[in-house]
Amino acid sequence: MPDQFWHDENMKVFRKTGVSTLINILGMSVAFAAAMILMVQVKWDATYDANFEGHEQVYRMENNWIDDGLFSAMFSRPVIEWIKISSPNIDAVGTMMGLSEQVYYPEGDKESAIKVPSVLVDSSLFSVFPFDWVEGSAQEFTAPGTAVINEVYAKRLFGSDNALGKILQTGDGTTARIVGVFKNTPRNFSLHYGIFENLGEQFVEDYSEWSFESFVKLKDPSQAKETASSMMDELQKYRNDDSEEEAQKFRKGFRLSRLHDAHYERDVRASKFSSNKAITITLAVIAILLILIAIINFINFAFAEIPFRIKNINTRKVLGESRGSLIGRQLLHAALIALIAFALACLIMHLIAGTSWASYVSDSLALKDNVSILALMLCVALVSAVIAGIAPALYSTAQPAALVLKGSYAMSVKGKTLRNILVGLQFVLSFLFILMALYVGVQTRYMMNKDMGFQQENILQVGCGFYAGAAHEPLKDKLLQNPSITDVTFADNMIVSDGKMGWGRTVDGKQIYTEVLPVNDDFAQFFGLQMVDGRDFQPSDNQSEQGCMIVNEKFIQMFPQFHVGSLMGGHMGETEIVGIVKDFNFKSLQHAMGPLALYIWGKDPWRNFSVMYVKTAPGTNFKEISDYIKEAVCDFDPTREPDQVNVRHLDEWIENMYQSEQSLGKLITIASFVALLIAIIGIIGLVFFETQFLRKEIAVRRVNGATVGSILKMINKKYLIMAGASFVIAAPVAYWLMTAWRKGFAYQAPVPVWIFLVALLAVAAITLAVVTLQSWRAANANPVESLKNE
Repeated sequence: MPDQFWHDENMKVFRKTGVSTLINILGMSVAFAAAMILMVQVKWDATYDANFEGHEQVYRMENNWIDDGLFSAMFSRPVIEWIKISSPNIDAVGTMMGLSEQVYYPEGDKESAIKVPSVLVDSSLFSVFPFDWVEGSAQEFTAPGTAVINEVYAKRLFGSDNALGKILQTGDGTTARIVGVFKNTPRNFSLHYGIFENLGEQFVEDYSEWSFESFVKLKDPSQAKETASSMMDELQKYRNDDSEEEAQKFRKGFRLSRLHDAHYERDVRASKFSSNKAITITLAVIAILLILIAIINFINFAFAEIPFRIKNINTRKVLGESRGSLIGRQLLHAALIALIAFALACLIMHLIAGTSWASYVSDSLALKDNVSILALMLCVALVSAVIAGIAPALYSTAQPAALVLKGSYAMSVKGKTLRNILVGLQFVLSFLFILMALYVGVQTRYMMNKDMGFQQENILQVGCGFYAGAAHEPLKDKLLQNPSITDVTFADNMIVSDGKMGWGRTVDGKQIYTEVLPVNDDFAQFFGLQMVDGRDFQPSDNQSEQGCMIVNEKFIQMFPQFHVGSLMGGHMGETEIVGIVKDFNFKSLQHAMGPLALYIWGKDPWRNFSVMYVKTAPGTNFKEISDYIKEAVCDFDPTREPDQVNVRHLDEWIENMYQSEQSLGKLITIASFVALLIAIIGIIGLVFFETQFLRKEIAVRRVNGATVGSILKMINKKYLIMAGASFVIAAPVAYWLMTAWRKGFAYQAPVPVWIFLVALLAVAAITLAVVTLQSWRAANANPVESLKNE
C-alpha cells in the first residue's frame, strides 16, 4: 500500500489524539519533575551520616538521667573517659564540643578575618570518622593549640600558600597552628565543619560541664546492646546508688544510637537539629504517588485512544503485519511519550534549580549533582511506558480484524468502569495532598503565631561576636545615640534556639539538668518577661563574686527542692537563685517546655557575650538602622567587616526555625497542585473521549427538547458524584495522617473542619468548570448533524 496512505492514516489519528498526547506528556513531565525534586530531599535525609566508610559502626551516646522523658547527647568529659575503657568491642571514642561560627584570620592579618563553622574535638575523634587529607594528617593533632582545616576555608584564608604550620588567630583571642588540611565533607554529615580545634585536657576532670557529645566506633555493631551494658557496668563503679531501683533507672536511661538513625530522633537534645522521619517517608510516598497517578493517566489515555487507532491497527493486521510487531509499535509510541516527558522534567528541574524554589529542599537541584536520581527516574519513565502501554497494546491487537468502532472496549461497561476507577483514584490522591498541605500550613502558622511569652515586635537580633560583646556597655551607649534605637541588651546565645549551654549538677545526691542562658542584667526587662517570685536582676549583680540566677517555672516544677534563695553551682562557686520568671518558649515549638536558668556571670565572666538585641522605634527603616548597627559593631571588633555582621528581625529568625515545616508545606502544596493537575488532565481526556461517543445520545435528547443546561447537568453529575465518593474515602485517611504527623510536635494545632470543606468545594468547583468547558461543544452541537454522522 502506498506510503501516502499510511501518512494520511497517521495524520487522521494524530488529529484525533494529538492534543490528548500533548496533555499526557505535560502531566507526566510535571509529575516526574515534582517526584525528582522530592527525591532530592529524601536522598538528603536517607543518606545523612550514612555517606562515609564504616558509618554503620558509629554510634552516638545519649542519656536521660537528668531530664526524664527527653534524652540528651551531652555528657561530661569524666563520664566519657570512663566509658572509653569499658568494653573490648569499642574501637574508638571521640569527643566534640560545639563552637558554632567563629571568626578566624591569619596571624596578624585582621583584615582577612572570616567566619568559619568550628568545633572543639579530642584527637581520637579522627579514629572514629574517616577524613581524606589534602595536606598533613591527624597524627600531629595531639595537643592544645593545634587545628585542622577544610580545604575550602584554607584557600579562603591563605590562597595558594601551603596552610600547614600557619597560625590562626580567633575572635576570642586564642591561636592555633594548622597541622592538617582535609577534603570538603558532605553537607549532610554531622561533622561538616570548617575548622577542628584541639580540645586538649579541658574539662577532663569537670563533672559539672555537660556540653560534650561523644561518638563511639564499635568493632562489631551487632553487639551494640551488650557494649552499652558494659558501659553502664563501668559507670556504676563510680556511683553510689541509693537503691536497686535507682540503679535500674540509671541503666535504662542510657542508649547507643546508630549515628544515621540519630538523625531522625525527636526525643533528644543535640548540637544538630534532627529531621522528622515521618516527613522523609511522607515525601517519598508523595513522589511515588505522583508517579502512580501519572501512570494512571497514561493508562487512561492509552485505552481511550484505542477507538481512534483500531482502524489503523486492523488495516495493518489485514495486510499481514504480525501481532508482535503491532504491540512493539505501540510500546515504542508509549516509550517515546515517556522519554519526551522525562526530558521535559529534567528541563523543569534545571530551571527550578536557579530560582528561590530550590531553597525548599536541603540539597542542590543541579542536574549534575543528582545523576543517580535522574538515572532512577529514566528507568521509572521506561517502566511506566511498558506498564501503561502493554495492556492497551495486548487488548487492541487481540480483536478480530473486522472489529468496528461500535461496541469497542472504549464504550464497553468494563472499559468505562476501569477508567472511572482510575480517575477516582486520582481524585482520592488529590484530596489527600490538598488536605495535608492545608493542615501543614495550619500547624506551621499555629507555631509561628503562638505567643512565645516575650516581646518580639520591633526587635533586631545581632550576632555581635565576642570582641564587641566584651565592650557591651560602650557599644550600648553608642547605639542609644541613634534616636531610632530605644533599648539594647546582650546574651550569650539566642533567646530562642534549640541548643543552649547545658548544666548538670548533683544536689543532695540527685542529678539535675538545666539549660543556661547567660544574659545582661536588663535582659528580662528588655523582653518583658514576667517575674512570679523574687526579684529581677540588678546592675550590682554584675559585680558579685558568684553572679546570680533567675529560673523559670518549669525548673521549679521539675526540681521542687529549689526556691528563691536556694544555691546552685555556678561557674565560680555557689550561685543564688534570686527570682522565678514565668515560663516562656526559649526553643522552637517542636519542643516542650524545659528547665531554664538565666544567669548573670558576676565580675569574673567565663566568656563575653556574643548576641545583641536591639529594640527600634516603630516604622524604623531596616536597612538604615541595620547599616548603623553593623558599623557600630565593627568599631568595637576590628576583625569584622560590616557584611560579616548578621542583623535580623527577631520574629523572622523565629519563623525560620520552622523552615522544615514551611518547606514541607510548600512541597506538599506543589505535590497537591501537580496531583490535581494530572487528575484534571485525566478528566479532560475522559470527557473528551466519552463525548465523542455520547453525541448520538445528546442529539436524541436535544431533539426531544432537552436544554443545553440539562445536558451539561447530566454529564457533570457523574463526575461530581465521583469527586464526592473520592472525598468520602480520602477524608478519614487524611485525618489519620494529620494526627499521626502532628505527634512530632509538642504544641499541636487542632484539625479544623474548614480545611475539609475548602478541599471539597475547591475540587468540586474545578471539576465542574473543567467538565462544563470540555463538554460545552458537544452539548451545543447541531443534533441533526450529529445524528447524520452517527
